[in-house]
Amino acid sequence: MALQDYLKRIIEQRETLSRTDARALLEEILAGNTSTETPASPHLMQLAALLSALATRGETPAEIAGFVDAMRAAATPVPLTPAEQAVLVDTCGTGADLSGTFNISTAAALVAAATGASAADGENAASGIMVAKHGNRAVTSQSGSADVLEALGIPIGLSPAAGAEALRAHRFAFLHAPSLHPAMKAVMPVRRALGIHTIFHLVGPLSNPAGARAQVMGVYAPHLVPIAAEAMRLLGTRHAFVVHGATGPDSQGGLDELSISGSSHLAEVRGDTITLLEITPEQVGLRTAPIATLRGGDAVANAQILRAIFAGEPGPRRDIVLLNAAAVLITAGLVPAAPDTHSALRAGIALAAATIDSGAVARLIAALATNN
Repeated sequence: MALQDYLKRIIEQRETLSRTDARALLEEILAGNTSTETPASPHLMQLAALLSALATRGETPAEIAGFVDAMRAAATPVPLTPAEQAVLVDTCGTGADLSGTFNISTAAALVAAATGASAADGENAASGIMVAKHGNRAVTSQSGSADVLEALGIPIGLSPAAGAEALRAHRFAFLHAPSLHPAMKAVMPVRRALGIHTIFHLVGPLSNPAGARAQVMGVYAPHLVPIAAEAMRLLGTRHAFVVHGATGPDSQGGLDELSISGSSHLAEVRGDTITLLEITPEQVGLRTAPIATLRGGDAVANAQILRAIFAGEPGPRRDIVLLNAAAVLITAGLVPAAPDTHSALRAGIALAAATIDSGAVARLIAALATNN
């Protein structure tokens, strides 16, 4: 079916697409060779209209899941065994929250990987996890995950085979999205030209090329929390959190992270079960802190912030990393069973703090940088 036919269905007939149709639509989009087309070509104009129509109407979980199906099929896979994939976790979020904070989810990923390595070295080796951090360079911020990791000396341009080896050796690897999703070049000119949130902000974080089925995914708006969670359920996610945090008690803005500057909306996905809840910093044993205390800068500045946190610096920046790392450790199965999510987060925060204070995260960064 041509893009124009999908346009008519979505705009004129006001249809929502089934998961199967959404997959077919993205396959049609990715098959289009837009790299040599002019900005006014019919294909690019139709693609721009289609993405705008979906964004205006609001994408459904089935449409997101169908797009993810096509993205995963077109990705360059990271060669891991099923057993290795079973212990993978990711912290890729949508970005685009315009908060100006430092790289919180990247810091949380490093803490989780260091905790996983410690668990694997201990008595319960089977509990060790691997963090396949999916991400990109900065698009709407000064420093994306790739930028800050590069500033830390950590390799960001790994081939699929090298990524698999890094995961085995260090339990952490950065997976550069543009390199492992080459078919997405077909849509980048339109995404850049539109300059708005599109379905790809939600699809990208769910398309980890290593096959992670546990994840903490931040979203840039609170209404997306249950939508992304339902898409995860359709996709067979084992255990995940979808999160959005407030930047203050009365703020209209937000974070694609768990927040210590206000309450956070969460959806916990466990197989076919989705639980929606809201938490405050105090409920998990942390102090509320102004969003200004979490501001970041460019990649070099943010790398310095991360090094300070991992060297033991106390304060709000450490606290927000602990909170987000705790959520990752829960989804990875490293936090013992608890009566409720608040209790589990408290236990995860304590575990993440112990990992940082042991020096394990600093040692992990040094080991990763040595192999660059």
